[in-house]
Amino acid sequence: MTPAAQQLPDLTGKSKLEALIILSNYGFQFKTQTRGGYETFAHVDGSIIHIRPDSEIVRTGPKIKTFPGKPYRRRYDQNGNQIQFIPGANTHSTGEKLIL
Repeated sequence: MTPAAQQLPDLTGKSKLEALIILSNYGFQFKTQTRGGYETFAHVDGSIIHIRPDSEIVRTGPKIKTFPGKPYRRRYDQNGNQIQFIPGANTHSTGEKLIL
């Protein structure tokens, strides 16, 4: 089954209100906001969406357990494609930003 984080439409250029409506329509619920302004939304399938204070969207899928090793979450871009981790490269940015 495709994670909910992968199914979301591209939120680039949307207002925060538009993004919150879309997240809700896809089953994401607000979970927390940090002192630094990061907002977290969770889906029952384990997908997590973070909205950073600079308006960047960070999409991660459910935790994947590895053996041996530490569980991790796949990160997705604005089109739902998995972002490959490349050591030393800037693979942390998703390229998906709201208009604040």
